[in-house]
Amino acid sequence: MSRSPFRFRRPRLGAAAGVIAATAAVAGNAGAEVAPVVLAAAAGQQALAVRIDPGGIAARICPAAAVCAPDGGKVLAVPSEVVPLLGGARVVPVTLADGKRLAKIEAPAAGKSAGAGAPGTASGSWVMLLAAPLAGKGAEPLVLWSGWTGVATGEHGEGRSDAVVVEPLGSGSRVLVGQLHDDVTICGRPALVSVSEVDPRTMTLVKGASFQNLSAEERRAAGKVVAERRDADAAAPAFRLLRPTAASSAVGRRIAEIADGDPRTAWSEGKAGAGRGEFVSFSSADEVGITGIGLRIKPPDGVEGGAAPRTLFVATPDRLFQVSLPEDAWLKESAGYEVKLPEEIKASCIAVVLDDAYAPAGTGGRGAPSAPEVRVTIAEIAARTAFDGQGPAALVGALAGGGERSRAAAALLARGGPEAVEAVIADYDKLDPAGRQLARGVIDTAPCAAQIPFLSARLAGGAVAAPPAPGAASARPASGAASAAPGRASRAAPPEPDPELHHARDRIRRCGRAAAPALAEIVKAGAAAARVAAARELALVAPAEAIPALLDAIAGARGAARRDLRVALALAARSERAAPVVEDEVQLERLRARPEEAQLDLLRALGPALGRVKGGGAAFQALASAAGAPFERRYLLLAPAAVLARAGGAPAEAYLRASLRKDADAHVRLRAAEVAADVPALAPDLLAAASDPDVRVREAAIVALARAASTGAKLPAGAAEALAARLASDPWTFIRGGAALAIGAMPATPSGDRALFGALADSSPEVRRYALDGLGAHRATAHIEAVRDRAEDKEEDVEVRARAILALGAMCDASSVDLWTRLALRAKAPIGEHDQRLGSAALAALGSVHPADLPARLKPLLDKDTPHGLREVARAALSAAPQCRRR
Repeated sequence: MSRSPFRFRRPRLGAAAGVIAATAAVAGNAGAEVAPVVLAAAAGQQALAVRIDPGGIAARICPAAAVCAPDGGKVLAVPSEVVPLLGGARVVPVTLADGKRLAKIEAPAAGKSAGAGAPGTASGSWVMLLAAPLAGKGAEPLVLWSGWTGVATGEHGEGRSDAVVVEPLGSGSRVLVGQLHDDVTICGRPALVSVSEVDPRTMTLVKGASFQNLSAEERRAAGKVVAERRDADAAAPAFRLLRPTAASSAVGRRIAEIADGDPRTAWSEGKAGAGRGEFVSFSSADEVGITGIGLRIKPPDGVEGGAAPRTLFVATPDRLFQVSLPEDAWLKESAGYEVKLPEEIKASCIAVVLDDAYAPAGTGGRGAPSAPEVRVTIAEIAARTAFDGQGPAALVGALAGGGERSRAAAALLARGGPEAVEAVIADYDKLDPAGRQLARGVIDTAPCAAQIPFLSARLAGGAVAAPPAPGAASARPASGAASAAPGRASRAAPPEPDPELHHARDRIRRCGRAAAPALAEIVKAGAAAARVAAARELALVAPAEAIPALLDAIAGARGAARRDLRVALALAARSERAAPVVEDEVQLERLRARPEEAQLDLLRALGPALGRVKGGGAAFQALASAAGAPFERRYLLLAPAAVLARAGGAPAEAYLRASLRKDADAHVRLRAAEVAADVPALAPDLLAAASDPDVRVREAAIVALARAASTGAKLPAGAAEALAARLASDPWTFIRGGAALAIGAMPATPSGDRALFGALADSSPEVRRYALDGLGAHRATAHIEAVRDRAEDKEEDVEVRARAILALGAMCDASSVDLWTRLALRAKAPIGEHDQRLGSAALAALGSVHPADLPARLKPLLDKDTPHGLREVARAALSAAPQCRRR
């Protein structure tokens, strides 16, 4: 069987005239027949004979008095995907209201009969409506309509499918063709829209028919309510709960006018006849109980062809009420009507469905001639609630507590428009936390332009400054010489998250650039913490607008505030949207118009991007070459200089070299050494700085050399010897340790390894550890005996012994395997921490050397009585790839 490209869905019409029920009803009267089927001439219509053949449908028209058979008739082609289904097709005769007849030919998908498919099965059908022409109107069969029914096309939630409905009447039936839309329903009930009807007078399909989608069974079970007339309009509710979302038809497509609060505007159904079954669906809020419905039928200026409903239905997803109007409201110019519901209803959807109307005679009967000029109309509809008569301020007060009534008040305020939002913002601070949470939800419904002042105020009033970024440093230490040992600042616990602040940030980010002016104002004039918080948000939502605002703010900031503003500036500068603004700001004329601190922080904030910004190098040179440079400028220009030097900027490289070698302030030389690590051309200058008179400069230079060596950078000739001199003679332990670390990171040289060997006698355990690490990294087997001595010396520092064991493992010292095995097994029942540390080092060394009998050596450590951590280390050693060649 060929496969249709469509997806099928079962028709779900709930009406008695629904596809499945109606077809079954007609089939019960006429009987489903297998071709050939003959529809005798009647009521001025010729006869029709139909037969379903394997390749198509044979049909023949016969004069009224003739005996009719399909032989010799016309063969009607069907789509290729339908041909395989014709074996299961059937012909159902349908008698119309005036006695004329048509044939409904139905070919269910997969050969299933209509309506028989279980949920989830393909139950669409291909349908053809076929009729004979009227007497004297030709001899060709009339294909009134053909196509797939129950087959949805389009995206999920926006699907469309065609449907054919045969609606039984008192005498005969109506035949309707329409569409089912996933997004147009009667509060979840499928609804046939865009309906056309077979007109018996012309035997053509005529657009603009109405159809009652509510089933007869549901209509009979509906609660009955009679509307009461009010000559004086009831007080209009301060908030319109009902919002029109869809309609089956509307004159001029004016759906919203049925609930716009203005009785001068109106909704009128746009179908022929009295509009029975036409509907409007409304969204509501299921937090709010609806006690009644207010109706205004006729607008003051009337409607051409207007008429009043006699009965209508109010539907929710699970309830239905029939409302009767006691009189023709079109004759009552100013009358309003109140519908008191028998019980309070809460629903997210309400629908009003027309039924009978006070229409001119002959326009409301089924099958009667259409009267297109009749327009059943409703000027205004409103929901009645327990909050009627209360203004915005009263509803804002009801938010307190957060209970059921509070949630209902919030739902009404959310539908109240600008006036409601203004009232919520005005009284926000008077509410308790639960009320504020509901109030924020109301404010969220407003346009960003209305939200931003409120959100900015929350940000300004509730912002808590974030802790300093790790590694952030001020320009100069607060006190002491450059060689003073650095202290550790205590870190306070992070503050508890503030729900209001979190909400403000979230909504500001959603609003995006619309928030920029308000945030810029906080950055300019807010409290310190608020300025920082607003700066971050401004950098995120509007980076281009943030650059000038943040530069203005930095000009007057000091200390931590300046640092945090610069962090925000860096965040904004990273955005591609800000690139043109950044380029404008670094141009010399514009740059020089700003205070020096703003100029410096702009270059610093650009970070690695500085070398790619047009004009960045010129901006740096302008600052670097200015006479009488104070300490802060010299210090802060070093990081931008390193960026430009890495990008090939010769002036920046020269600036760094001079700072490293010649600056009188040790702090500047130290910072130059730190940033020069990634500039290969400055390696000789770093080597010279390793002998700087200031100990902290020496340390920074040695650390930079070690970092450069670890990345594979080529160090200048004599580097090992110079570092060896530091290792042998520097009075500071951390300098000697740094030198050992740097030598170990460099490629092995005899002189370097001799220096590391000599350091094994250093008085500092830290220096001895780094020396052993370096010997192991170099696999300096010439000094293996000295390393074994360190490993076996029970008086040695335990960490030094552990590093010696690891170095021996790197040197593939097979002679130490038995020692390592004893140390590893001793860790199973350690006497102290030293046994654990030596045991773990021994296991790592065994994994590197990986002797052939390693599984047997470590078998005791795999038993269940071994501590879990040690057992896992032993398994890791067994699975490690051997680093040494077995002998």
